[in-house]
Amino acid sequence: MQVDATPLKWILDPKLRYLWHILFWAIMYLDELLSIFGITENYEPAFQWYMIGSLCLDMLLVYLNFYVLIPQLLQKNKFWLYAILSLLSVIVVNLANIYTDPLFSEYLEEYTIQDHISDFIINTFLPTLTLLGTAIAVKLFKMLLQKELQLQQVENEKLQTELTFLKDQVNPHFLFNALNNIYVQSRKRPKEASESILLLSDLLRYQLYDCAKDKVYLTNEIDYLKNYLELDKMRRSKAEINFKIHGSAASKLVQPFLFSPFIENAVKHGMSLENESTINILFDITDTQIHFQIENSKPTTPVQHEAGGIGLGNVKRRLNLLYPDKHSLKIKEEQNTYRVDLKLNIS
Repeated sequence: MQVDATPLKWILDPKLRYLWHILFWAIMYLDELLSIFGITENYEPAFQWYMIGSLCLDMLLVYLNFYVLIPQLLQKNKFWLYAILSLLSVIVVNLANIYTDPLFSEYLEEYTIQDHISDFIINTFLPTLTLLGTAIAVKLFKMLLQKELQLQQVENEKLQTELTFLKDQVNPHFLFNALNNIYVQSRKRPKEASESILLLSDLLRYQLYDCAKDKVYLTNEIDYLKNYLELDKMRRSKAEINFKIHGSAASKLVQPFLFSPFIENAVKHGMSLENESTINILFDITDTQIHFQIENSKPTTPVQHEAGGIGLGNVKRRLNLLYPDKHSLKIKEEQNTYRVDLKLNIS
């Protein structure tokens, strides 16, 4: 299951990069820092210089791992070579720390070789290994977080590209149908063609300007649907269209062209030029939901159309992308009717 990494994006802010490094080393050397300021056991000046040297060696160890071993070995799946060189670097740094210890000569006189080895492992090697392991864990976490954010960015860009493609598919299809309607009118009822052109200009204005945004007001979307139906009805004198709105569409925002494919489908497949036909449309709107219903009669003789067009697959894909787990779509086809029931949760 993919985890949303966006809330942790601030961790990778370049402005905070040096702050994280300073904070890490301050935590790792907290006891030594407190001793320098006399809060805990106060070491002699010689030991303070030794701690500064130890810090420099530890920083060399960590940043050698960060900027050389991890990118050159671990990220290239050379795990065993990475592990061996990391352990060797820990041993070398610890030996350097021992030989710069002000009490090194006293250790040689008071302890046996076995004692030195035991002391080296317990008091020097393991703490340094723990420090390096902690640093690596932090580094890998940041790398995984950065990778996850990059994947999410790529996925978002992909979705936006797909949504733009799907939305842009709708506009030419509507335009094609509208021009075809006007063409029919110009041959049979030339005087009404001018009214159709005016309606078409409103449709194009909506498509070109209002729908350039990610979301549109539901009132504008409804006006667009009414204009389209009015434009189509001019060439279908026997068509009955019932358009009802329950509730207030004011201030409600939706993605553009979500409902138009269903309207288009009802007109294209449910209405004829010669026979009586009906389309019933209902918008039931609440503060948290838009309930859209459309039902059209089916002609006795199926209307024949050329293959092609956008169809319902487009809007189903857009709903899955734009309203995942926030919509319900039911389509029911019977002998004489075709019904679509769409619910959008907008809370």
